Amino acid sequence: MENKINFLENENYKYISEFVETKLPILRENKQFETAYLDLSSIMEELEDKLTEEQKQQFREMVKLIYKTEEYYFALAYSLGVKYGEDLGKI
Repeated sequence: MENKINFLENENYKYISEFVETKLPILRENKQFETAYLDLSSIMEELEDKLTEEQKQQFREMVKLIYKTEEYYFALAYSLGVKYGEDLGKI
């Protein structure tokens, strides 16, 4: 069985990621997610304020890379949902 997901090999995953991002307001309606999201944002801002300029640049690069990897996570999660969506309804 082929496990390789071809759309991740080119830029097509970005279209899926962008679509998923348009649906994030739905996720933010969940109180637990919203609390975690706001706490994370607050901690990131507080941390960045305490860093030296060089550390701030590294921190910003790290955050940029986190967002970049999230694009892949979103695309993979969406594709798995499409493939196994009916099975998830049985859980």
